[in-house]
Amino acid sequence: MMLNKMKARILIGFGGLAVTSFVVMMGYAIGSHSVTSHTQKQIQTEAHKLLTKEKEKEKASVLSDELVKEFLTQYYTKEKLGENNNRINPYMTDSAFKEEVARQEDSINQVYKDCMLDYRFESAQIYVNTEANEALAEVSYQVVYVSEVSDKAHLPLRMAMTFRELKS
Repeated sequence: MMLNKMKARILIGFGGLAVTSFVVMMGYAIGSHSVTSHTQKQIQTEAHKLLTKEKEKEKASVLSDELVKEFLTQYYTKEKLGENNNRINPYMTDSAFKEEVARQEDSINQVYKDCMLDYRFESAQIYVNTEANEALAEVSYQVVYVSEVSDKAHLPLRMAMTFRELKS
């Protein structure tokens, strides 16, 4: 009898060990599967984000009519000389931006800067050479000047002029 009780305890011990091992292994398998699927979802999300960023970067580096028109709109729409610098800076290289700021500081531009009230972009005919990454644009814009600085307190004389420039 004592032998049967001992065998029963040993058998129950092995059975309990087997059930415990089975439960632990199942928990590990389910847990690793959920971590793997979660990790795969994270990888897919990150890959999608990288792909989207890459497409945006490629789109920004490829010259298009829309991009040129967007730049021209920012460049020619301003109320005062230099007011649009923060808007045009992202479109220009550092050297081109420095050249633009230096051009704004020219004495002729400084003389007329107080008489200028408004620059407004109107339209542009844009020709894009995607192979050479160059654009040629015929731009129409309107400028409103006052006749003298003291006239600013009164209604400005609208010297609505349309200028055409070729920019590359």
